[in-house]
This record gives sequence, C-alpha cells and structure tokens, in this order.
Amino acid sequence: MEAAPQFGARQLSGFKDFCQFAHGTRVIAGRDLLSSAGFEFAKEGAHRVFVVTDQVIRATGLVDKVEAGLMDGGLEVVGIFDEVPQDSSTEVCDRCAEQARAAGADAFLAVGGGSVIDTTKVADSVFTHGGSARESEGFYLMPRADDGMGAPLPIAPLAAIPTTAGTGSEVSMGAVVKDHENKVKLEIADFPLFPRLAILDPESTATLPAAIAAATGMDALTHAVEGYVSLDANPYQDGRSLVALRMIRDNLERAVEDTSDEEARGNMLIAASLAITIGLGSTHSMSHPCGARFGVPHGVANAINLPHVIRFNAGGGADIADRYRDLNEVLGLESGGSDSAVGDRLATHVEGMIERMGLPTRLSQVGVPEEGIPALADGAMGDGLTLLNPREPTEEDYVELFRRAL
Repeated sequence: MEAAPQFGARQLSGFKDFCQFAHGTRVIAGRDLLSSAGFEFAKEGAHRVFVVTDQVIRATGLVDKVEAGLMDGGLEVVGIFDEVPQDSSTEVCDRCAEQARAAGADAFLAVGGGSVIDTTKVADSVFTHGGSARESEGFYLMPRADDGMGAPLPIAPLAAIPTTAGTGSEVSMGAVVKDHENKVKLEIADFPLFPRLAILDPESTATLPAAIAAATGMDALTHAVEGYVSLDANPYQDGRSLVALRMIRDNLERAVEDTSDEEARGNMLIAASLAITIGLGSTHSMSHPCGARFGVPHGVANAINLPHVIRFNAGGGADIADRYRDLNEVLGLESGGSDSAVGDRLATHVEGMIERMGLPTRLSQVGVPEEGIPALADGAMGDGLTLLNPREPTEEDYVELFRRAL
C-alpha cells in the first residue's frame, strides 16, 4: 500500500471510513462574461428568467448589463426582484418566490452577494416545491422521490453572478437566511441547491467598496481555514482549501488596497469559490448568532471570531495543531514549536490582516453587548457546525470565547 500523502512531514487527510464531496455547479471564470449570460444559462434549460438582486447592486447598472446579456442569448427576463436586504429573511424568500410564480418564470438568476444568492436558492425551492422558507430548515431535508427515500427532487434552473468574493454560495449546496421572529439564522443544505451555473467576472465586483471587499474576503479566508481543520476534512476539500488560502494570501489585501486591481479581484472570486464547504466549525457557529441577534455582518463576525477559535482549537491536541502547521506553511509563517505557539502565530497573523484592512477587531465595536454573551453561547452550541469543529466546545468554552472576542 502506498504511504498516505504528506504535507511537510505531516500526514494530510487520506482514506477514511467515510467522506463525501460534491460540486454540482458549472463555473465559468474570466473577463467580459456578462454579455454571454444568456448563451450560457440557456445551456442549463432556462427560458423565462427571474432576476434576484438588491437595490444597491441594481443602482450600479450591473443588472442592466446582465439583463442585456440574457436577452442577447435569446432568454426572456420576466421580472427583477431587488428587495433583498443585507441580512435576508424567510419572509423575503417567500415574497420572492411568490413574485417569480406570478411572473411565469421558469429559472432564477442571482446577481449579488451571499445574501442575494442564498435568498434566491431558498426562493427557488419554495417556488418549485411550495411551502414556506421557514419549513426548509435542515440538512438533506428537501422533497425527495419515492416518499422521501429517493433522490432529492430538482429545483428550477438556478444561476449566480457573485458581486462579492467571500461567501462562495454561488458554488455551494447551502444557504443561510434569518428568521427575524425567532432571532435565529436557519441553515439549509441539500444537493439541489447547487446553482447550475456560476459566472465569475471581475466586472461584477468593480464597484465593491474596500471595506466590504475586506469583510467578504475574510469570510473566504475563514472557509479555507475551517474547511481544512474541520472533522469533515477530506482530500478533495484539502486541495481546494490550500489553493484558496494561497490565492487569498496573494490577493486579498491587494484587492482591498486598490479596488481597481482587476486581477486581484478576479483571483479572489476564484478563491472564494474554491474555499466554500459545508464542513466548517466554531467560528461560523459563533458568527451566526452574532448576525441573528445583533445584525453583525457575517464576514466581519468571522474576522473577529476566527483568531480566538484558532487559539482554542490548537490547544486541543497535536493532530489539530498539525493542520494549522500546514496552513502556517502556506502563509509563510513559522510552523514549528508547541501546539499553542503554532495556533497563536496563525491567529496573530489573521489579526494583523484584519487591522491592516481596517476592519473591526472586537465584537463590542459592532454592537454586541456583554449581557448578550449567554444568548450567543447558547446559539453557538445549538448551531450544527459546532459538531464539525475539530475540538469539541462546551457552552462554557463559548462563553469564554465570546468574552475574548468582545
């Protein structure tokens, strides 16, 4: 038998009792692709397209270019829904689905960041299968053939043009939307939610402000780091995470410092699409309730929480710390020393990136009060991604992590 693959002197994820990897999205990446949106989406069975976006993106004129590209390819744009807020909700998803149904749509195209793309995914599911967005919560719970035991039923053709380089939702099977009534974020994941097409064109991020480029880029960095150390890590995701991290290393701060740097922005779009995985961990478990309860933007919450989770995880044993050693090597950091030193080195590097890009470094700076910590810790413990964190946290651990982040 061949030896397991190595990184430095350490073993990468190799054969295990079970691992799963899927990528159901056709990705086209490059310059001047918006004009071919119709030609490409027609290949996925679209005819009557319902475009989903937000008012900020629509005001830039980007949606007009996409609409022209769709029509040039022979497709009909039957409506444009531009009411997606920063922190979208189940109510918005239901309203979007209702308007698409009234317009006679047979396909959806999302033009926007993670909130827009996630809204479109859930709206498409409601549009296709009925019910409501709130009923969609859960992993692998979408309608299935043969009384629930067969393959998941498809949804209407879905395409995405991301306008931020962070969430990776344009190539993922997951979506997160807010239930405002219960102040929680609902996590939904199943194979039909993979968009059939993703168009990665740096023109779509041309008007992205530096602060948002920084925050969404930190979301991509968090995906790369957590995806690599997660209990769900596997050789397929390892490769994606390491390449994504290298691209983020070389391009994120460039893209923030000079928002006209088209090459850096294009590379960040690709990095974000590589980094995304549903196998994440406690950083996301902490960030979800920060957004649900106090409206903290997801990328900002990840940027603040990630260093504290790295230090916590690295203290959980050599196997976990060795994964961080690999990441340190990719980032050009020292990978030797004790487990805690390795974690602290990586966490300190991440904190330096955050400061250089001008992002908040404390939860208290973005409206999280100390008295909110018990509810945040409870929310983090109940988040499904806690189960995939490499070191098992207790509720008391989360209370301490939130205190350190505050």
